[in-house]
Amino acid sequence: MTVDHGGLTYGDRTGGPLPRVSLGLPVRNGERYLSECLDALLAQQYADFELIVSDNASTDRTWEICRRYAAVDRRIRLYRNEIDRGGHANFARVVELARGELFKWVAYDDVCLPGYVGSCVAELDAAGPETVLAYPRTVLIDEAGRVIGPYADRLDLRDPRPWRRVAGVARHVSLCHAHFGVFRVVALRRTGLIRPYVASDYTLLAEVARLGRIHEVDRPLFHRRVHGGSTLQAPGATAATATAWFGPAAGRPTGRGRMVRETVAVLAGGDLPPATRLSCAVTFPTVWYLRRARVLLGRWRRRLIRRSWSTPRARSNAP
Repeated sequence: MTVDHGGLTYGDRTGGPLPRVSLGLPVRNGERYLSECLDALLAQQYADFELIVSDNASTDRTWEICRRYAAVDRRIRLYRNEIDRGGHANFARVVELARGELFKWVAYDDVCLPGYVGSCVAELDAAGPETVLAYPRTVLIDEAGRVIGPYADRLDLRDPRPWRRVAGVARHVSLCHAHFGVFRVVALRRTGLIRPYVASDYTLLAEVARLGRIHEVDRPLFHRRVHGGSTLQAPGATAATATAWFGPAAGRPTGRGRMVRETVAVLAGGDLPPATRLSCAVTFPTVWYLRRARVLLGRWRRRLIRRSWSTPRARSNAP
């Protein structure tokens, strides 16, 4: 092994022709699901890819599992951070190391069905350069791999106007599976990637939507695993889950309010025409807070309905 980018690298897999697609797998302490994830990636029907694994100072068997797979498949490139640099930095690292013209992040605990990569590549090829991201439909699974049900991401954003695409992100983004789709790497590298705060993947998708169109492939090819250690939306997850993921170097990852402020600042900046930047920066918070207002109004109406139903019954039971 030799020193590389402040960590360790296993073998030299950079010779030969460049792959069309780079798959980036940032991982820390992923031994429970890692083998299932790797098996699914190596079974992809589309084979012209490299798999970049960056182990973020795991303390379990993650590195051992990675080395075992790399020994039998030369498409796998392994890197290891000697200290915990935080999940956001590890996500950035695999993008930095990518050599393909297309790029896909991979989560160690999810499962990509065999047609995932090929379907997204075909969608991007058919759509042309105006489309910068393609992702398939999602099915949620539990810790044991049992199907919970389909999840509607609703981020198929094909409008030619950037502010309309940004509005679609603000209106619909939730569990944010689209950022595990296949990107044009030149577009992805124009963004700030994953940042050290909660829901920064929302910011990323707003940036991407400003740059180009997003297509949803109409096939359920992504199995997203929901478990306590994976997301703030998962059962049993707490704020400590996010703090542990972002790592000690990132400080305290704050909530959705920071995400909105950061997203507005990002959309207002950059090298796009001023009118595009202004319209996107105004649209995102407007649609986001209208969405939140509708949610709060819906809760208030449901409470009123429950109260109106319970009051007559209480009176009818009175002596």
